[in-house]
Amino acid sequence: MPANPPPSLILTRPQAEAGDDARSLALRQAGVVLHHFPLIRILPPRDAAAAAQALAALADFDLAVPVSPAAVHAALGMLRTPWPEACAVGLVGPGSRAAFEQALRARGESSDTLRIISAPAEAADSEGLWLALQGLCASLPQRRWADARVLLLRGGAGRDWLADTLTAAGARVYRVSVYRREAPAPDEATLTRLRSLLADSGGSAGRATWLLTASEGVRNLQNLLAPAGLQASVLGQHRALATHARIAASAREMGFGRVDLCTPDTASILQALRVS
Repeated sequence: MPANPPPSLILTRPQAEAGDDARSLALRQAGVVLHHFPLIRILPPRDAAAAAQALAALADFDLAVPVSPAAVHAALGMLRTPWPEACAVGLVGPGSRAAFEQALRARGESSDTLRIISAPAEAADSEGLWLALQGLCASLPQRRWADARVLLLRGGAGRDWLADTLTAAGARVYRVSVYRREAPAPDEATLTRLRSLLADSGGSAGRATWLLTASEGVRNLQNLLAPAGLQASVLGQHRALATHARIAASAREMGFGRVDLCTPDTASILQALRVS
C-alpha cells in the first residue's frame, strides 16, 4: 500500500508573520508541508508620525498592549529606544508573546527586566488578557485602574472590548494605529493560487488544511471566491483549524466542511492535524 502523504497546512497569517519563525520551523521538522496564502496584508500606518510620537512616550504609560503579532513587529520596528521598564506589556496570547520576545532579541534587548502579561493559550483573546491583567492592577500605585494610562497598539479599527472594559474600570485608554490591514489584492497570481489550493484533487496542496487565525481573514477569503470563479460550496470539501471560537463560527458560516478548534501553538496544531 502507498504511504500516506504528509499533512499539508495552509498558513493564512500576514506575510510579515508567516516566515520561518519557530512555529513554522517546528511544523516543517515534524513533516508538515506548509503553504502560505496570507488573507491579510500588513501595510504602514496612514499616520506614521502619530504612531512614532506615541511610542516615544511609552515611559509615560503604565501599560502598552500590542494587540497582535503584527502590532508587535510594527511597534518595535518604529521604536527608537529600548522598551522602558516602567511600561508593562500586555499580550493577547502566546503567539504575540513569542513575537515580542523574538523582536526584542533581534534588537539586542532582553525581556528579563520587563513586566510581560499575556493571555494563556487556552484563552488567547481580550477576555483572557483582561483576567491576566488583574495582577498588574494590584501592583499599580493606586491599586486600581482609575487614572492608569494604557496604550493600545493596533492596526486601525478592531474589536474594542478590551479598550471599553479598561475605560469602564477608570483607565485612560489611548489608541494608536501602528499598521493597517488590507485584504489581498484580487490579482491573477492570487486568484490562480487560490484555485490551486481549493482544487478538488491534486494541486500543490491537495487536501491541505486551512489554519485560520482571524475572522477578518475568513471574510477576505470569502470575498476572493467570486473573482476566482469559485462557488462557496467548494469549501465544503475542505477542513479548517480555527484558533478561536469566533473564527470557527465564521468559518462554519462560510461553508467549510469541517472546522476544528486548536490553540495556536505547535503541539496543538500537530495534534489537530493527526486527528482525521
